[in-house]
Amino acid sequence: MTPCLLNLTDTMNKIIVFICFYFPLFSSCLQLQGIVSKFISPNIAQLFAYGNLTLIIIGVVLFKDKVETLSKTNKLWFVFYFMYYSFAILATGINGVRSSIIATLVPLIYFIGFFFLLSNKEQFRLFFKVITVSFVISSFLTIILFKINFSLGGSGQFATFDLDRAGGVYGDANNAALANIIAFILFHKLYYPSKPIYRLIKMLILAIIFYSLFLTFSTTGLFVFTIILFLTNYKFFTGIRLILFGVVIVLFYMGVFALKSQTKDLNLSDAQIYKIDNIINVLTLNLDKVDSSGRDDLLINVLYYLYESPFIGNGVDFAVSMKGHNTYVGIWVDAGVFTFLFFVFMLCYYLAKTFTLNMQIRYFALSLLIALYIFMISLQTVINQPYLVVLFIFVGYIIDYRKSNDGQLDFLYRK
Repeated sequence: MTPCLLNLTDTMNKIIVFICFYFPLFSSCLQLQGIVSKFISPNIAQLFAYGNLTLIIIGVVLFKDKVETLSKTNKLWFVFYFMYYSFAILATGINGVRSSIIATLVPLIYFIGFFFLLSNKEQFRLFFKVITVSFVISSFLTIILFKINFSLGGSGQFATFDLDRAGGVYGDANNAALANIIAFILFHKLYYPSKPIYRLIKMLILAIIFYSLFLTFSTTGLFVFTIILFLTNYKFFTGIRLILFGVVIVLFYMGVFALKSQTKDLNLSDAQIYKIDNIINVLTLNLDKVDSSGRDDLLINVLYYLYESPFIGNGVDFAVSMKGHNTYVGIWVDAGVFTFLFFVFMLCYYLAKTFTLNMQIRYFALSLLIALYIFMISLQTVINQPYLVVLFIFVGYIIDYRKSNDGQLDFLYRK
């Protein structure tokens, strides 16, 4: 084959990968399907979603010759999916629960597609860049939509009142908060500028992402962010810097109490003042005064069905239909205790394996996992959204690539 044909073939392969894998990922991260549904037609949005799934399936078929060593860690997810659907489908038949099983296969198809894609070392590095850019764009859009007073939740239109919280392209403040935290972690790790001017630009972008997070007024989000900020800047906390950090913590809490006394003078809505007070209660560990925004009542309703059928569950996506707002309980309610126990084991296995990594990569992987794990307590969408599920694949390959010692993770070691 001539060099010209080789270049053409290589270009075509890159185009195929972008169309079949990265466009569906980008559209999932920015919730393009929801936007199409709001502004064009729900039917077209459904076709758009099926089109993305078709692209991924085609991509897997066309990419099979470039698949390299598959992740053993990520294979645990296939055991989980097998257990989930085995018990949940059985429970669906026994209990007569109506569920759109096909719709629940969306994250599974994305998982399979990117499970194969990220086995390729070149695509592993490219994936990191694409998903980082996608999440950063999402953060910027969160600010823009909030400033123009546009909500993609509910009817998807300009609000007739000032929005209390930013929901971004997700139409939900907590989902937007998680996306902002992921954007912060990924961008902080991806971009390592050497010149002062570019370092300043990096700090500015990180500050914008934090501002986007703040606009969500998410109690969980700001609590998780304080943990992530410590993990992503672990190098700072040594020697005299640790003492300085203690001083900063004291000043921080002084600022918190000052803010609490001034909330009524900041031209905030009652809902925003209430959320700030709630966040302060979390940061000051005044947990008895923390409000769960009604999630406790929803969780109690779901727990009734857990007690009714603890071993085989109640059916596919049952917890989602009941709006349980808890991924852990949701899995138990859907597919029984054995599936739940395996899911917890799998998450613990991922967490334990991160401690075998080099320190630089360890805290990066830990940051991603901790953000996802904590948000599972208040969100039922973490393992149902493709743009979040693929993060587990990414971490799984980080864990397994460290064994090969072939320089695959060198780009994550940059200082």
